[in-house]
Amino acid sequence: MKDYQIIWRGPVLDATGYGTASREYILALDRLGFDVKIEGYSWGYPFKGMNKNMKRRLRQLIDKPYAANKRSVLIIHSPAGSIRPKKDRKKHDFMIINTVWETTKLPNQWVPIMNDFDAVCVPCTQNIEAMKNSGIRIPMFLVPHGSEPNKYKPDNKKFRLKEAKGKFVFLSIFDFQHRKNPEALLKAYWEEFSCEDNVILVMKTYGDRSGRQRKKINELKKKLGIGSKAAPLYLIHEIIDETKLKGLYTLGNAFVLPSRGEGVGLPYIEALSSGIPVIATGWGGQMDFLNKRNAFLVKYKLRHPGISMNNKNALAPLYRESFDEKGQLWAEADMKDLKKQMRYAYNNPAICKRKGRQGRKDMLELSWEKAGAALKQAIEKVVH
Repeated sequence: MKDYQIIWRGPVLDATGYGTASREYILALDRLGFDVKIEGYSWGYPFKGMNKNMKRRLRQLIDKPYAANKRSVLIIHSPAGSIRPKKDRKKHDFMIINTVWETTKLPNQWVPIMNDFDAVCVPCTQNIEAMKNSGIRIPMFLVPHGSEPNKYKPDNKKFRLKEAKGKFVFLSIFDFQHRKNPEALLKAYWEEFSCEDNVILVMKTYGDRSGRQRKKINELKKKLGIGSKAAPLYLIHEIIDETKLKGLYTLGNAFVLPSRGEGVGLPYIEALSSGIPVIATGWGGQMDFLNKRNAFLVKYKLRHPGISMNNKNALAPLYRESFDEKGQLWAEADMKDLKKQMRYAYNNPAICKRKGRQGRKDMLELSWEKAGAALKQAIEKVVH
């Protein structure tokens, strides 16, 4: 029995990338025999359809009392900007931040906050480089994410969508924000394909209670002057349950997201686990597991985020306060190559299937058990 308790502060009940990772990290540590207590918080996107056993165990760890006779290790799973570690330092013996970033340099505000911790855990090699470039002085540990191949798998029942019947389905799942590059995705799709192609783009986002996303997308479509010849788009902008989400992946023939930067890119992992290939920008945290055998990689150039933020075609929330500082760079997908890769995938369904099979095989090598083991090593090095 360890002589310390791990206090995990994270969005464990949320339907976000942080939420998924929080759940899996915690349960991996729990299976390894650690004394784990959850301090949960939420960003307002509750996870629907959670496995009953998982929900029961998480609730037990949330309700679990703090250990009175043990040292405490606080792990905060969160972006660093909203954290005030000096207050927590008075209560805990050790503090670790588990976070992620998507450009070549952290926001200036993050650096002194993170340097108040005993260590930082990140899920990709790019983040290690970004933190070194930003002046992070505390120990850094690479703790990759795992996959969920028993949940996301090729034989999951497909999402029922009559509009997609008999068509080649491009699938994209993302949080509607500028970093994800929705304008490049839509522009490439609508300029490369028309209603004469046997194709559809199914786009799943969330957080559109006001209808703003649909309005901005329609405005872009009008600017492009496509009109009635446009290839079809099916937009899902609400939170859906896990069964439907799994079925979305198996509905797709190829997953496409020309993101400007990713810390991990969980939808890429979920797509590959489901046996469909990925069309992705060839730079970012996803490059720890994407390659030419399981993906169609899009050429790119590193650019300052302010350049795309000032483009009149920018569709989604910008978050300038985080991504528009001097020295920050992220990847701008080459539009010509993005169109080329999408057309190539469309014209070669057999290659898509082959890459999808390889992706499934590759994702079987990722696991949350391995992630838990890496996190275990990081914790023990900090404590001892």
